[in-house]
Amino acid sequence: MSKGNKISYFTILENRAKKNGLYPVCLVVSFNGTKKRYRTDVEVSTDDWKKIKSPKLRDEDLKVKRSDIHGYIRKAELAGKKLHEFSFEAFEAEYFKKRHINTDDISFEDCAKGFMKEKESEWSIKTTIMYGTIIASVDNYQSSLKMKGVTPDFLRKYEAHLTTKEKTISTIGIYLRQIRAICNYAVSKKYILPEKYPFKNFTVPAAQKNKRALSDKDIKTLIEYKSDIPEWQKAIDFWTFSYLGNGMNFKDVALLKYTNIEGDNIKFYRSKTKKTNKGEQKEINIFMLPRIREIIKYRGNPRVTGKEFIFPIINENMNIREQYDAIAQFIKTTNKYLKRVTEALEWKFVVTTYYARHSFATHLMRAGSSVPFISGALGHSTIPTTENYLSGFSDEAVKQNAELLMNL
Repeated sequence: MSKGNKISYFTILENRAKKNGLYPVCLVVSFNGTKKRYRTDVEVSTDDWKKIKSPKLRDEDLKVKRSDIHGYIRKAELAGKKLHEFSFEAFEAEYFKKRHINTDDISFEDCAKGFMKEKESEWSIKTTIMYGTIIASVDNYQSSLKMKGVTPDFLRKYEAHLTTKEKTISTIGIYLRQIRAICNYAVSKKYILPEKYPFKNFTVPAAQKNKRALSDKDIKTLIEYKSDIPEWQKAIDFWTFSYLGNGMNFKDVALLKYTNIEGDNIKFYRSKTKKTNKGEQKEINIFMLPRIREIIKYRGNPRVTGKEFIFPIINENMNIREQYDAIAQFIKTTNKYLKRVTEALEWKFVVTTYYARHSFATHLMRAGSSVPFISGALGHSTIPTTENYLSGFSDEAVKQNAELLMNL
């Protein structure tokens, strides 16, 4: 590029923020004192922008965004180097010209991002972040990987690599299933030929399912445990709330509002089914046992308008990503202190938030509760089964089954 050019990047002015609180990142090209800005597909918050520029960045999602930004810069520098004489018109013609994609040159990263772009309206923020993580993981293992390089041999070596990083079989399976989904997309776009599909000769490992249910004795021990350490007791209280609340997922605990309370019951729809057609959504109905009321009173937000979140985990001022991070931290912190509690109890296993869900279902089964009532809680393999979980029962039936939970 001619002397006097400079390429940099920055977030545009705050008055350009979108409703989600994110700002577009722009490429800035400077020539002989004149600057022009070119918007990219990258969007960040002001706080994340500061983190991206830090040399000690740890957030995997932000690493992906930083890599995207560097990609735009490299593309602009390459376009500039091809020009014999610089002008913004010539630069734009070179920079924005469409590159022909064929089976020989498309990268794994470009293919994955194309897949993510196509699915962005369907996916939750969690799924989007997970795919950002797999892009970073693959790039860390083999940078500039082409789709034609995703072969059965590559998959076997990548699986072995993940094992050396002490990833669990479940995590390795998730990573490889994501790669499989990207390969399926690549076949549909003719980026790779069907006969070159790598998963024809490669099987994704599957971990044995562990129901993670406590015995009735252990449930009683845990929910009756009293600790002088505030963090331990808080973890026990939320685990107990989840258990007594029909094994409520901890994300749903965080999303509960006082508007979900109707008389003696808490009624809500699982966040996991939010994209399901309304006519197919199943309402969860929980009878509020005294211990549930006690936890809400002690751990909950003050009830002012009745529209507040019950627990101080997230708030209305957070955007979707901030809420996601807060809930993830809530679960991580709860598991951290549940581990301390189980160590103090000298148990040979570590209880996590997930145990509450299966312990709830298993205890009711042992107590003789109706199979239709609890079958959804035991069948986590498909979304429709989960959506039917504890639905279609009268308040009285819900109360009778709730009382069984304390009959340990």
